[in-house]
Amino acid sequence: MVLDYQQNRSLTPWSNPVEPQIKFPTKPFEQLLIKLGWSDPQAWLSHWNKRGGISLKDGHWPPGTRSDWIWGLGLPFLTLLEGCLGNSGKSLVGISGLPGCGKTSLGFWLEAVAQELDWPIAVISLDDFYWPSPELDRRMDGNPWGVPRALPGSHDLDLINLSLDRWIESGRLHTPKFDKALRGGRGDRCGWRLSEPKVLVIEGWFLGCSLSKFEPKESCFDELLIPPLNSSELDYRQIVQDALKSYRLIWERFESIWQLRALEPTSTRLWKAEQESSMQRDRGICLDSQAFEGFVRMILAAIPQGCLQAIQADVVVDLNPSRQLIWVGQKDCQLSASSESAIG
Repeated sequence: MVLDYQQNRSLTPWSNPVEPQIKFPTKPFEQLLIKLGWSDPQAWLSHWNKRGGISLKDGHWPPGTRSDWIWGLGLPFLTLLEGCLGNSGKSLVGISGLPGCGKTSLGFWLEAVAQELDWPIAVISLDDFYWPSPELDRRMDGNPWGVPRALPGSHDLDLINLSLDRWIESGRLHTPKFDKALRGGRGDRCGWRLSEPKVLVIEGWFLGCSLSKFEPKESCFDELLIPPLNSSELDYRQIVQDALKSYRLIWERFESIWQLRALEPTSTRLWKAEQESSMQRDRGICLDSQAFEGFVRMILAAIPQGCLQAIQADVVVDLNPSRQLIWVGQKDCQLSASSESAIG
């Protein structure tokens, strides 16, 4: 059965008639729903419409959020979490995507919905585990982009593992909080958070990045960088690669990883600018122009984009520069389709 948005108006996800129609193909989306336990897409739509559908905690989305984000990403992800709650043990799920793509907004909404549904779910960021400022500054010293954080190596991995181990053993999750507005935008720890989730969601921009796909030499995207990669950037990639090795054991803990993948990696410049504008409006502080350029350059240069594109995700959501969903489905299905297309 196909998603009958036009004939069954009571189930249509499109509340705004002038909004562009869904652009992601429905077949891989339906296959994803089957993987999540729903063989009847209309029954799935009905299931979520009874809980609010397009209006479910819509006040927790930024103004202007596209409804395809809710129907094509938010509700399928909630469906995954609902399934995890039925498992006997605890579940750890990841969201990966370039800075500014919408991971944090999605996380806020997921927690709000979980609270309304009385689901024991918590959403945190990998960034919450940044080292406290003295150690963070020491570890970031000398990087060619001058960024104060965000690179592999800026997180306290021992604390991550300890927090997860104690959560699995006791059910109590004790994690730090990091405020990026502190220290003039350099950020610092700002306390701790205690929760008792059955399902934990962690989001991060290089979460799941696999060393097996890491190529320290120039990739095709590198050739498009302006200005070209310089020797210090290429040398520092080896430091990044060495740091990434320590994250492997953490990635292996995840039951499922969903990747919000930018079709154009340079979209992160626009998305990060929007992020900084929001921080300026809400907190009265943001990165200056030099720090902003350094941060964007780091995202595009520190890890080859081919490595980020090849993250070992279970589900891939492709986004165009306006954050419209272009493809939603299991990564294996996308790879199979690409192979068949290449053969044909």
